[in-house]
Amino acid sequence: MSKSNTIFRIAYRSFPILPSKNTFVARTIRRRTLTTSSSATVDDMTVDIDAIDHKIETTTTQTAWSSKMIAWQVHSYSTVDDLVLTSNARSPTMVAAHEVLVRVKASSVNPLDVLMAEGFGQVLLGTIRQAQQMSLHKPVEFPLTLGRDFCGEIIAKGVKVKSFNVGDVVMGVVPPFHQGCHSEFVAVSEGLVAKKPEHLTNEEAAGLLYTGMTAWSALKLSGGLYVLKATNKNVLVIGGSGGVGNCAIQLLKQWGAKVTTTCDSTAINLVKSLGPDNIIDYTAKNARQLLEEHGKYDIILDAAGISYNKIGAYTPLLKGWSYSTFITLRSPILHNTDSYGLVGGMVKNAIDLLAPNILSGAVFKGSSIRWGTFLPIECGIKELAKLAEEQKIIIPLEKTFKFIDLKDAYKRVQDGHLRGKVIITYDQPSMDKARLTN
Repeated sequence: MSKSNTIFRIAYRSFPILPSKNTFVARTIRRRTLTTSSSATVDDMTVDIDAIDHKIETTTTQTAWSSKMIAWQVHSYSTVDDLVLTSNARSPTMVAAHEVLVRVKASSVNPLDVLMAEGFGQVLLGTIRQAQQMSLHKPVEFPLTLGRDFCGEIIAKGVKVKSFNVGDVVMGVVPPFHQGCHSEFVAVSEGLVAKKPEHLTNEEAAGLLYTGMTAWSALKLSGGLYVLKATNKNVLVIGGSGGVGNCAIQLLKQWGAKVTTTCDSTAINLVKSLGPDNIIDYTAKNARQLLEEHGKYDIILDAAGISYNKIGAYTPLLKGWSYSTFITLRSPILHNTDSYGLVGGMVKNAIDLLAPNILSGAVFKGSSIRWGTFLPIECGIKELAKLAEEQKIIIPLEKTFKFIDLKDAYKRVQDGHLRGKVIITYDQPSMDKARLTN
């Protein structure tokens, strides 16, 4: 099988379209409602399971899970101040035999969470949700739970899940078009979780996969390193102190590339611990000269989100006529579909991709400007988990917030200039306090 076909296959598996509800049978499972008191109430809840399945395996210490859970949600697109903590959110339901249900122990906050709270990506993400449900009607998107990556314990699994057992502690990632993990429970495909390495804390594991997969997808797919070897390639990572930049540096070094990165003087010690070959303080007067001395580059990855009108300043640093690539993570895809609708947005996307390539002169010397984005691909998750298990990739943490203080975590991410990941810990006192929220 060709590598291009392999990419298509793994991408397709990562974005499953659920079968019609007609192919499912409803089974009523007696559930014990989780409470903090000694008494427990029991209620019925319908769970959709593939007709060929006969059981859901649940944890031996907790035979079922509550039909209601604690979650931070948005009920309309506004600001992070409008995030609402509720103890009456509907618990997720496993609707396929390859899914696992996880009790979340820690999660992270990413810039995408802040943007989605404000409505970013609602048109395209809503269309994907509609396609998954095979419906002619737009699905109800509120209340919406945010949160993209997590660490937690599997408390139930579908009968086709063979790689994991109930009780396993895993780290996982949630696609942006699914309900997120800033909640007590989350349900995801088994291909989107991996066992937590024993040496990592729950908080460290919770911060790896979203930024890690963003870097992996940008370099492997947009940068062509899935097909071409990274060995001895000269790569520039703009913004090495952020989460994506951290992971990109470490991945590239593991793949055998030569890495130059930029950051400001306050982050040099952090970035040095990640092992790049060269570190350039972008605030220094001779920063441009140093960039040129360490160039030309096979790949330039912008993990700092520089504006489109500044990309042209970097394209002269690319190697000529060698398929060199500038990758920006500031893709306008979601913004354009929000602004111009699905069809109009796709037309605008084509223009926005073509114009910088021409105006910067990149195409006239065999180079290209491409967009990188997060893609939840199973083989990438496995590679990141393996590197973490072998202690070949670390996850710098900037600050940890309690679940009850999640709004403060969002505001820290919103402020920018991060030096690692912002993490949410689901400590028991915080969860007990949150459970009292109506």
